[in-house]
Amino acid sequence: MTMLEARGLTKRYGKHVAVKDLNLQLKKNECIALLGPNGAGKTTTLHMLAGLITPTDGMIMSDKKVLIKDKIGFLPQYPTFFDWMYPKEYLMLAGTLSGMTKKTLKERSLHVLEMTGLLEAQKRKIGAFSGGMKQRLGLAQAIMHQPKILLLDEPVSALDPAGRIDVMNILENLKKDMAILFSTHVLHDAEQICDKALIMKSGQSISYENMKEWKGNRQRKRYRLETSDPLQIEGLQKLYKEIDIKESQKIIGTLRHNVTPNMLLQYCIQQDIGIQYFGAEEKNLEEHYIEVMEG
Repeated sequence: MTMLEARGLTKRYGKHVAVKDLNLQLKKNECIALLGPNGAGKTTTLHMLAGLITPTDGMIMSDKKVLIKDKIGFLPQYPTFFDWMYPKEYLMLAGTLSGMTKKTLKERSLHVLEMTGLLEAQKRKIGAFSGGMKQRLGLAQAIMHQPKILLLDEPVSALDPAGRIDVMNILENLKKDMAILFSTHVLHDAEQICDKALIMKSGQSISYENMKEWKGNRQRKRYRLETSDPLQIEGLQKLYKEIDIKESQKIIGTLRHNVTPNMLLQYCIQQDIGIQYFGAEEKNLEEHYIEVMEG
């Protein structure tokens, strides 16, 4: 089932086009990452999908019907809080504004505090929370009303490594109950938990990656060769299918179909090439991202 679909989504501010003709599909229990540099249009896209700003052109639907806003939970990049409140009070206020009944507010607020690891901090005022705790409280607010779609703008950008891991683990569990779309600069996180990644540049989609296919394709091993003397690329081209020249004494590439690593080593020995390092190396998402952005 398609939980969220955008067709030809466009937002203009005068002559400036923040997002142009963007297409996106988010299915049930799917997680998609929006990737791109600052100014790529990620936040504007999320704000349009969340109903916070009106698109200039395009359509936003859910299962081929008009999207109902109460299906959406949204966490902005910089959530704001009432520091004098306790977390449970804050969540009950958020739930009330979302139209939740008094009967379910208390039970649900305790449940989401537990889900986000804040149950033991419920008697502390929000003003005493760390940045990571506030980020988790923002996430608790976003899921308070049990949305079917969760939209997150840079949910881990301000967190330390431990806080980032906590939030990503929470999102991994939330995937069982809802569809998730989040923007991030941390490509490793996208690779770990996302099903797809939409790479944006200058307001447009320039690449749509299926992460399962990506992980499968990268299993075609590349081999890094570092030597004490400059390499003669002409001879190595008979062994390498693709060569990425890092330096005159360092190359990374994919071997030809019938070439084994031992054959490459034997060639180096025969040519009296002094090997300093030789080993398999996977192509990571960061490298692919840079290639897409520069391409």
